Amino acid sequence: MPKLTGDDLLWNWARWCWSGETVGNMERYVPWEDDYRPINQDHAQAVDALYQRLPLYQAMVVQAEYTRKNSHFRDLSASERLVVARRWIRQITGAILRDEDYKRHLEGFRAKVEKEVLQ
Repeated sequence: MPKLTGDDLLWNWARWCWSGETVGNMERYVPWEDDYRPINQDHAQAVDALYQRLPLYQAMVVQAEYTRKNSHFRDLSASERLVVARRWIRQITGAILRDEDYKRHLEGFRAKVEKEVLQ
């Protein structure tokens, strides 16, 4: 069995986030169309506990790259997504992130997830 990475754990969490019922007029997005692996509930809940502790602007970085990547940023390249996501984060939170800040928050969370969930 291949070794799991922080990225694997975050995609598992993203599938878990989208696995429940939608509310109101939310558009249904089915992430398992992109990834057919079953959801590991324990891993997803462990990642979610770490995610819930993030400040909003850092949580939004994670959303842009995982839970909202295909549903809200689907037609954008990685560099376009970074620009649009940074603008979105600034509009919602007032936080001004440079490219390197955005990438540092993303990589830092991915590393934290890998370290803490796979111990």
